[in-house]
Amino acid sequence: MDTKRAARILAVALAAQAFTAPGLRAWAPEPVTVREGIRAFGGESERVKLVAWAAGRFEIAGLEAPKVDVHFHQDTAGCAGHLGLELGGTIDHCVPHVSEISRDVLLHEMGHTWIDQYVATPLRERFTELRGLTEWNTTGVPFEAKAYEHGAEIIAWGLGTRWFAPEIPDREPRQLHVAFELLTGVEAPADSEAADDPWTPSASWVPTGG
Repeated sequence: MDTKRAARILAVALAAQAFTAPGLRAWAPEPVTVREGIRAFGGESERVKLVAWAAGRFEIAGLEAPKVDVHFHQDTAGCAGHLGLELGGTIDHCVPHVSEISRDVLLHEMGHTWIDQYVATPLRERFTELRGLTEWNTTGVPFEAKAYEHGAEIIAWGLGTRWFAPEIPDREPRQLHVAFELLTGVEAPADSEAADDPWTPSASWVPTGG
């Protein structure tokens, strides 16, 4: 079992434990504007800062951050048993603590939104062919056989801390760099912890309004 899969299993277990913990109070789903067109709902300040960090990772790479609403949940019930879900520019994020896996999950789901908003059909077809696949996002096809999931995993890898390898086949760094550049039109940042990264766990951050 690879590190990322093991981390996801552990995160699911911890989220399930949080769900059954006595006295747990869900956060009020008041929106906080993180960037223009990017809002966070229902998270404490560290989780809201996570959205600012993720948006900043797109910007550092020279990409427009996707317009998105991120809804934080304290357990996986908010994500149908998964750690994250994305549909139509709305993300449900179900990792209860800020961690490497929560960063990866958020970038993966924001990667889906970015693809939906910025990648046209001809480029999707070229990316699918590059990855040696035949399906974009067909229901019933395994995760690792969907080019749409490859895209989100590769965006999360290219923009993230690279603590985890993408959970897809053909994931040698050379292959990932080529796929990232084809999909996004820019090179993946050479250093996953760039000096001008706008987010650190202890950084002060002030929301721009509701």
